[in-house]
Amino acid sequence: MEASMESCLAQVMQRDVGRRLQVGQDIIDYISDKDKSHDLEQDQTALDHLVDGIATSWVNSSNFKVALFGIDILSALVTRLQDNFRTQIGTVLPSLIDRLGDAKDQVREQDQILLLKIMEQAANPQYMWDRMLGGFKHKNNRTREGVCLCLIATLNAYGAQGLTLSKIVPHICSLLGDPTSQVRDGAMNSLVEIYRHVGERVRVDLSKKGLPQSRLNVIFAKFDEVQRSGNMILSSSLDKNFDDDESVDGGRSSSSKTPSSGRKVVNVTAVRRPSSGPSLKGSVKEGISAGAVDEEDFIRAFEDVPTVQVYSNRELEDSMNKIREVLSDDKHDWEQRVASLKKVRSLLLARATEYEGFFQQLRVLEAAFKLSAKDLRSQVVREACITLGHLSSVLGIRFDHGAESIMPTLLNLVPNSAKVMATSGVAAIRLIIRHTHYPRLIPIMTSNCTSKSVAVRRRCYEFLDLLLQEWQTHSLERHVAVLMETIKKGIHDADSEARSVARKCYWGFHSHFSREAEHLFQGLEASYQKALQSHLKSSDSVVSLPQSDRSSSSSQESLNTNLFLTCHYAPLTAKIVSTRVISTPGSLQRSRSDIDVNAAAGAKSRMTTVPSSGTPFSSASALPPGSYASLDGTLGKPDGKLFV
Repeated sequence: MEASMESCLAQVMQRDVGRRLQVGQDIIDYISDKDKSHDLEQDQTALDHLVDGIATSWVNSSNFKVALFGIDILSALVTRLQDNFRTQIGTVLPSLIDRLGDAKDQVREQDQILLLKIMEQAANPQYMWDRMLGGFKHKNNRTREGVCLCLIATLNAYGAQGLTLSKIVPHICSLLGDPTSQVRDGAMNSLVEIYRHVGERVRVDLSKKGLPQSRLNVIFAKFDEVQRSGNMILSSSLDKNFDDDESVDGGRSSSSKTPSSGRKVVNVTAVRRPSSGPSLKGSVKEGISAGAVDEEDFIRAFEDVPTVQVYSNRELEDSMNKIREVLSDDKHDWEQRVASLKKVRSLLLARATEYEGFFQQLRVLEAAFKLSAKDLRSQVVREACITLGHLSSVLGIRFDHGAESIMPTLLNLVPNSAKVMATSGVAAIRLIIRHTHYPRLIPIMTSNCTSKSVAVRRRCYEFLDLLLQEWQTHSLERHVAVLMETIKKGIHDADSEARSVARKCYWGFHSHFSREAEHLFQGLEASYQKALQSHLKSSDSVVSLPQSDRSSSSSQESLNTNLFLTCHYAPLTAKIVSTRVISTPGSLQRSRSDIDVNAAAGAKSRMTTVPSSGTPFSSASALPPGSYASLDGTLGKPDGKLFV
């Protein structure tokens, strides 16, 4: 395609679907290259026609591939125009709201990412939501649900401080009586998310909305559950900002301070800091090999950097530009590159994330990070991996695009013969999996589970096992089929160690999707079924909810407090005749005198008698969340405690 605004506009306006699919990437490349598209901003009329054509003819196309190209082109325009794209928001927003209800998961996902990107780079979240309120009344029920999900994503990305939630809550309340159950669930989840960020002010505000008492009781029960789970992210300093009885607006009362210009208000309690201790129990220890590192080494190095101060958005951009210049040229002295990577961590500690320009600059740095992770000098690779792990730990899901971009490069480090490089890559990947729960990382991981390299396959199944432990079920739902297929291949892998880890993955998968897991089990040969059954006997394999889900159960916390029996599996005394696992209350051990009798009685009353079934693990799936059943009939907890 000839590089000119006129030719680009002509390609956008033509109607042939096949031709559009051919030129879509060319249009993106043209917009992204300032040298080629130097005339993009010069003719405002042509630019308006370009944006309008993309929004109406591409994004709204019935061909989902064309729609995806349209979203990608708009994303390139946002990156290019930044604040200047604000004038185009009114043109593109109706089409983007429509696509929140698209039949294709991929289109809905990319559409939501673009909306969040516009909030980040072109307009603040409140400006966008003032214009998105009509989406709550959209004729498409899937779109109404998608708008609720987009609000949840906005709160997770930007917090509640910049949103006038009193304008949004009435629209959500109206959806609580929607005829579609998915929309009602989305509205309920939105209110719960607002409660997590704002606190009790929401409960008081909802009491004034005239909702039926029965519906209020259900909502308040959800609020109580979240509060007990410890998932509230409202800091004590923000509580003082919700004294205004007229609204639930985040941080908008007279006691709140106006942030300095150039900064984006960030809920500092939402920033995920790396933690040591039990959460690192699964970190990769390779102490017998010289130069090996692990997650604990990385966390110690996170703050082992020079102290810097950032006083303005301009100063931050200058610092990031200098870092990019050094890291983008592998001919620079390696010590300078190491110092630049440490400077990124210094800026994080200096709260650089509070400035609007940070995320834009971070996006531009992705290519430089890739180059550093591919460097021939191990010290540069190690510092690059530490920095990437730190970014993921601090930014969480806001590091989604960076994580997706760098993951293939990190996986290429795994089979490296230099131990420091290989283990640095492993540690960085594990930190990203722990802190950046981005569904698009799953296909990258599963595709490498079929690598020709045995070392890569082993590691990838370890990563998959960690992912299934750490992530919540809703982050995995879109990739159930590929997870099933990958685990099945792992169970049949030629390498015994890979097979062993794949069997662990099976149990992690079972804790999220028990029905699909049992279906997978039934499709295996008898020898592989027996291997999975033997895994059930070992103390290292449990059928339990992931840690993130278990934390929400107050009853489990009560049991953890009161039951302190060490789990020792008794040897099997009977031969297993059938594949059924039968668990009855009669198999429970007697309580000891040093056990809280009331707590033990409560635990026993919560146990459900599990009938025999044709599925080998039906009894395990029927147990309370966080418990497991061994083949000898004992019931236990994943932390090594027995139910009594």
